[in-house]
Amino acid sequence: MSWQTPDGDPPPEPAAPRPDAAPEPDAETARVPVAETPETPGTPETSPPEAPPVTPDAPPPAGIISAAPVGWIPPPNDAATAPPADGPLVPWSAPAAPAAATALGPAAEGVVIARVFPRVVAYFVDVLILGALSLAVGVPLGLYSPDRDQTLAFGVGAALVVVDLLYFVGLWTSGLQATLGMRLLRLRVLDATTAGSLPFNDALLRWLGLTGAIGIIGLVPGIDRYIGLIGGVWILVLLITTGTDRLRQGLHDKWARSVIVQPAPGGSGLAVATCLVLILVFGVLLPIAGIAIYGDRIRDVLTEIGNSV
Repeated sequence: MSWQTPDGDPPPEPAAPRPDAAPEPDAETARVPVAETPETPGTPETSPPEAPPVTPDAPPPAGIISAAPVGWIPPPNDAATAPPADGPLVPWSAPAAPAAATALGPAAEGVVIARVFPRVVAYFVDVLILGALSLAVGVPLGLYSPDRDQTLAFGVGAALVVVDLLYFVGLWTSGLQATLGMRLLRLRVLDATTAGSLPFNDALLRWLGLTGAIGIIGLVPGIDRYIGLIGGVWILVLLITTGTDRLRQGLHDKWARSVIVQPAPGGSGLAVATCLVLILVFGVLLPIAGIAIYGDRIRDVLTEIGNSV
């Protein structure tokens, strides 16, 4: 029995498949991926190979959701330099803390480690004050003449050493935390561990390391003639150790665990001005006043020196 269309024509015959066309999979087969095994056809299907790992410098593989366009390669170190989503657009770093605040903690905020030059000027002012006191006592008693009384000279020298002790240690441990010269230059000496006032024992050690030991040695008979040289060498050692230390701590400061500070931001302008004033006073005004008062005596001394030559 043959099929015919309503018009009586025979049904069209199906088209022959092309030899080079692949067969179309049915609906069920299209849903399940079939792994190809070229080595042994007909073997059970295996799982598909894992995707290669994604590196920061390589473009994301196809199929991974990414905000970057396909084929885009990030610049080198892009992940390290890119700002965070909730951070500022420009990299920000906190301002450097003052040296004293870093070393001593929050208790030393608003101050910095004092430089060497202001400390030298302040010490010179202190030496002038104590030297003026020594001259005021020694000249009337004739302690600077060759035939001076040795016993009296020893007693006055010991008293001046005690005055030196009271001056430095007493002012360091007081509420000023500074000598008069340091106060003039706005310097203070602090405990390096607590940023507070220097304890008495540490202040005593600092005085011995600064001038006390030299003053005590100068009382020994026979050594007083060399005390100037010994003191000069020791001051040079203190200057070198102070200038090369990060916190400007010389040997005397390290022994006493002390540190010298000044108000931030620091600087040496006040020290320079003080130095100029001292040069004007002691280098110009006092010599002129001395010539005006003791001119005749100075002329006689110069005449005797000229005749002896």
